[in-house]
Amino acid sequence: MSEPDIDRLRSEAAARASARPRLPFEGTVTDEIVGSVPVRWYRPETTAHPDAGVVFLHGGYGVLGDRDLQDGYCRRIAGILRLTVLSVDYRLAPEADLRASGEDAVAGVAALRASGVGDVVLWGDSAGGAVALVAARRSRVAALVLTNPNVDLTLRGFDAEAAGGPGLELSEWAFARWAGAGRLQDAPDLAADVRGLPPAFVAVGSADSLLDDARRLVQQCRETGIRAELQVVPGASHGFMGGPDAATVEDVIRRAGAFVGSVA
Repeated sequence: MSEPDIDRLRSEAAARASARPRLPFEGTVTDEIVGSVPVRWYRPETTAHPDAGVVFLHGGYGVLGDRDLQDGYCRRIAGILRLTVLSVDYRLAPEADLRASGEDAVAGVAALRASGVGDVVLWGDSAGGAVALVAARRSRVAALVLTNPNVDLTLRGFDAEAAGGPGLELSEWAFARWAGAGRLQDAPDLAADVRGLPPAFVAVGSADSLLDDARRLVQQCRETGIRAELQVVPGASHGFMGGPDAATVEDVIRRAGAFVGSVA
């Protein structure tokens, strides 16, 4: 594709995020800087498991997004599961690479632990799923929750015929710079070697172009002896966790919470 106008894409994403009404949340929402990393805390008034918490990593092709992009998703996780959630505004391409994004996620894990949380869950959506997989190899965590995650960043497993996938051209451009040092073929397949990963819960829409990669990640985990669960959401497209079907979103969050509770 031709060189995208990243500043425009980021501005449009920020405008969409700011236009969404804030979901009600019984608790406190505060912004903070951890080291040099912007984060947002979601602390429910009452916690179900004070020793457990979530580090959340937003989507956006590795080039878009900030703390506002999936604010509603974070409020739902914190409110439904009554867990503290720390959303990390990790560094993006082309200014930074996936390694730097992972370092910011690890900083979020350390900050959550410093607050008194022992069992940390890395929870990533879309490109945030790739960040979670990278960070899980660098920091011991209790579990992974991945929703419609990017797994093979070479995009060899991308199903271009699927009705509801993310944009292929922007994915190719972004991942070449974010994870492949300028060459898409040099980006990592994060399912190629899953050794050392924690238990993983993966949810993906049946219409998502990333469905096959999600299935392969779960299968690789199971074959390696890592507990893994896959939820395929019928008819759902990429990004469904930010969509209008609140019942489906709540169901995925509750299933993920039950999985985490069974392994933490």
